[in-house]
Amino acid sequence: MAIPKPLYETVRQRAQFRCEYCHYPELLSSAPLSIDHIQPQSLGGSDELDNLALACRRCNERRYNFTTEIDPETNIDFPLFNPRQQK
Repeated sequence: MAIPKPLYETVRQRAQFRCEYCHYPELLSSAPLSIDHIQPQSLGGSDELDNLALACRRCNERRYNFTTEIDPETNIDFPLFNPRQQK
């Protein structure tokens, strides 16, 4: 289901029109930045504002529906960056 336009605009403004992962400015993008679900919908994530992040295509596609990654040095499962909890 698509994100309602008022919610999309709220996410854009909160992110100051930049990708919340790599900080790429929407102004330099060839297309509007998209909404990423921090906790993917496929894993039970919601459309609540706190679960949404503005993302450039590269970051959104790279994250896919992953929430963790294996640290190659320690082999420990580590959570991916969360713009709502980390700066």
